[in-house]
Amino acid sequence: MDFLKKIFGKDGNAAISPHEPAEPVVPVPIPPLFNLLFDLEAKKGTPLTEAEVIDVRDGAVCMAMPISMREQLPAQRDYADIDLENPWPEWQIVRETMEARPND
Repeated sequence: MDFLKKIFGKDGNAAISPHEPAEPVVPVPIPPLFNLLFDLEAKKGTPLTEAEVIDVRDGAVCMAMPISMREQLPAQRDYADIDLENPWPEWQIVRETMEARPND
């Protein structure tokens, strides 16, 4: 029983080491929100509306991870994902960037 208390603490929450500050955990869409929006827009054949972008964001499957891990993802992916807090304006910027690129 003492072993479980050390792991989960008195109130059932995971114990935090006094030597390590707790790092906030944040939701991260898996697959990235960028991919979800890009795929939906390609299937639709026309630009997404703001409501559609918000619906995709709200329905995205997310994984909880420490902020430090989330900050490493752009380097691993070679691109930054769309911010969950500002999906519509960021998606517009991404779309403009993609439209300005010559077709490969």
